[in-house]
Amino acid sequence: MNIMVLGCSGGGKSTTAAKLAEIFDLRAIHLDLYLWKAGWVQRDAEDIQALLLPEIEKDGWVTDGNHSDGCYAERLEKTDMLVWVDMPRWRCMLNIFLRVWKYRGKTRPSMTEGCPERFDWEFAVYVWNFKHNKGKRLAELFEQVKYEKRLYRLKNYDELNRFLSEMTRESDFQQKT
Repeated sequence: MNIMVLGCSGGGKSTTAAKLAEIFDLRAIHLDLYLWKAGWVQRDAEDIQALLLPEIEKDGWVTDGNHSDGCYAERLEKTDMLVWVDMPRWRCMLNIFLRVWKYRGKTRPSMTEGCPERFDWEFAVYVWNFKHNKGKRLAELFEQVKYEKRLYRLKNYDELNRFLSEMTRESDFQQKT
């Protein structure tokens, strides 16, 4: 099984991906680890491809992130399930402020070492406008693959928690059969 977790920064993609990896015994592939070099220097697409393609060639993974990483088409083709963590933008902003506070001066676990958590206005504007700029593309993607993939669009934490509970029961059922 391969799963892509998509959505706005601060919505809970990394946490959701880690929980799904645990539930289904998959490898969690945090795309920020491939996108960034120390010092918040973004890798070019060729470098990302060279690092990420070998990881997604082997089945049994869950990725978190929307990055146009040069491997998006390959990930999508191999994906069985798409999970869109579609939280309200105010919640994503709050979560980012909480994350900056929690990891201030440190690197969070799903990020490249040497990229200490920080806040900047450009990123805040990106998050605030995510639904308008990127959300439409995610909705189009879901429409395009609705007959090919298992799709879940989770719009609040009650839905997310219910989804994770259902996935746990599904995993338990699969292990018993």
